[in-house]
This record gives sequence, structure tokens and C-alpha cells, in this order.
Amino acid sequence: MPLVLILSLSSIAFITMKGSRVLMTLFAVELGAGPFEVGILFALYGLFPFLLAIAAGRIADRFDNRLLMYWGLGSYTLSLVLPFFFPSLGMLFIVAPLWGLTSMLWVVATQNLVGVLSSADTRTRNFSFYSLGESTGSVLGPVAVGLSIDMLSHQSSFLIMAAIPAICGLAVVLKRNDIPGTAAAQAGSGPQAPRNMKDLLALPAMRNALLSNAAVMTGLDLFNLYMPIYGHSLGFSATTIGLIMGAFGAAAFITRLAIPPISKRYGERAMLAGALLLSAAAFMTFPLTTSALLLAAAAFVLGLGLGCGQPLSMILAFNAGPPGRSAEAISMRLAVSYGAHVVVPPAFGVVGTAIGGIAPIFWTCAAIMGAGSWINRGSARRETTPPPPET
Repeated sequence: MPLVLILSLSSIAFITMKGSRVLMTLFAVELGAGPFEVGILFALYGLFPFLLAIAAGRIADRFDNRLLMYWGLGSYTLSLVLPFFFPSLGMLFIVAPLWGLTSMLWVVATQNLVGVLSSADTRTRNFSFYSLGESTGSVLGPVAVGLSIDMLSHQSSFLIMAAIPAICGLAVVLKRNDIPGTAAAQAGSGPQAPRNMKDLLALPAMRNALLSNAAVMTGLDLFNLYMPIYGHSLGFSATTIGLIMGAFGAAAFITRLAIPPISKRYGERAMLAGALLLSAAAFMTFPLTTSALLLAAAAFVLGLGLGCGQPLSMILAFNAGPPGRSAEAISMRLAVSYGAHVVVPPAFGVVGTAIGGIAPIFWTCAAIMGAGSWINRGSARRETTPPPPET
């Protein structure tokens, strides 16, 4: 079944996508990089995807999702190998944008395929399954990287991370006839509308999905950036840091199991409002403890919140897209995600360097989560409140 294949391969590929970013951070810190340099690395990771995500979505809509899958996995594998042969901070600045670009191609194609291969009744459930694969990668990726660094080295860890997308790429080639092209996936969708991004931005549902996703991605970026730095400053081993990061992924896995029944009862926007409020509480807690156990507990709570934020914003963006433009809608959401990668890490890196502390950064992020919750609280209220009777 094509959908099962897509979901399985995505789950495996996410191990590298999540683990490689933790590996990049820890290796950069090991090489002497500070918060500002690490923030720039994260910004470079999102630069090319931010600029090219919408173009990738249009390619998926008009030509073939498989084209993005081939280029994405193949190039991603090659770029992961480079730091093994050239282990330096300069090389990380070269490969970071390549990782972002190549992984984005894969994500656009797979997210779009999950959507178009689902019916209106099964779409929320199938996107939840997709997100469960991502949360599995959020657990296994950081833990695998931490163990690999402590048992082998940073350099060897890059080879381990590269082997995973290489295997996925081979599977795509072998099963290419089982993966539908765009025309087959969207048969019967009718003639395509003119490709004008302003048309999509004019839709209130799309604007809300993009703003909500911006808040979610800000939280994810700051957690992925500053939790390893915070743990390193406390003297934790790479394995301990990986386990703390893995606690986030474990919670994300659990909460995504609850998305279909909860969203069916309360709606996607109401659930998203609650998730962001829970995330705000977790960010308030991080600077208040130096215990690895308590930090893992706070990361778990954050995973419960942000873990369902990503799939919910993904569902909202896909549903907001007109027929024949689903990949473009998905890619607009991804452009916002990668735009956050470009802006948020260096901006907060400057703040972190200037103030010499992490607590204000976590608390600022808590305020952003609260604002996102308020936006969706209003949207949920408008959706659930019946219109006034006609006079």
C-alpha cells in the first residue's frame, strides 16, 4: 500500500533529520562555537528551504513527488558524509544549508502524498501517523547521536546518520512504481487554479495556520538550540543531553496518538490553543532547575504541547489549500517553518550572547507560545459559536 510505504520511510528518515541537528549543535560546541555561531548554523539550515520551499511545492503539484524524493534523499546522504572527511566548523557552515534544502525536498513530497492519498475522513488520522513517525525520530535520533558520540566520535556519528537516508533512498528506487506520481494522486481534481501565492494568503484559514506554525517552530528551534547548550553548560554528557531531548520526542509520540479523538471532539484550533498554553508552562520551567531528571520531565511536558502543534498546523494548512494546490499550501507552511530557522536562532543567539544567560530566552519563548494560544483560542471560539439568528 503506497501510504504505508510513505509513512514507514518517513519515520526512518526522521531519525537522521532529528539526530543530525543535535549532532551539528554538539559538534559545533565541541569545536568552540558559542551561542551566536550555533544560532547562525541553525539559520543557514533554514535559508535555502525558506527561499525554495514554495517552488518545491509547485514542482510536486505539477510534475512528480518522486522527483523531490530522489533528489532529497540522495543529496542529503552525500552532504551528511562531508563532515566525516572534513571535520571543521567551516564545513558545518557549508553543509548546514545543504541539509536543510535536501531534507525539505523529501518532507514536501511525503507530506503532500500523505494528504492526497487520504480522504477527508482519514486525513487527520493519517497526518497523525506521519507525525508519530516524526516523534519516533525525535526520540531515536538524539539518543542514537548521543550514544554514538560517547562510544565512537562526532565524525563517526555523521556516517551513521548518512546511512539511514541512503537506505531510504534505495527503498524509494526499488518501490518507485508503488509510489503514485502527482497526476495519479490528484486525478479528478480538475483544472489547476492560477499559481498566485497571494490567493492562498488571502484565505483566513491559511493565515491562521501560518501564524500558528510560526509560534510552534519558534518553540521547537529554541528548544533544539538551547537545550543542548544549557545541558553542556551544566556538565551533562552527550548521552544525558540526548536522553533529555529524547524525552521530548517520547511525549510527542504519546500526544499524537490523542490527536484524532480530541480534535474530533473539540476541533483542531481549540486543541492547538491548549497545546501552546502547555508549551508556555514548560518553557517557564526550564531555567528554574539544573537537575537532568527535572529537565527531562519539563522536556516531556513540552513534547506534549509542541508535539501536537506541528501536525495540527500541518492539517490546517493542507485543508486550507484549494484543490490541486495542496503541496503549495504545505510548502507555504514549510517556508514559514524554515523562515523561523533563519530568523529565530541568530536573533536569540545575539540576545543570549548579550545577556550571558538562557533564562530570559526561555521565558520570551513562553510568551510567544502564550500569544499563539490566544490567537487559536479566538479562532476556536469563532468556529464553535453558532451564528446569530437571522432577523
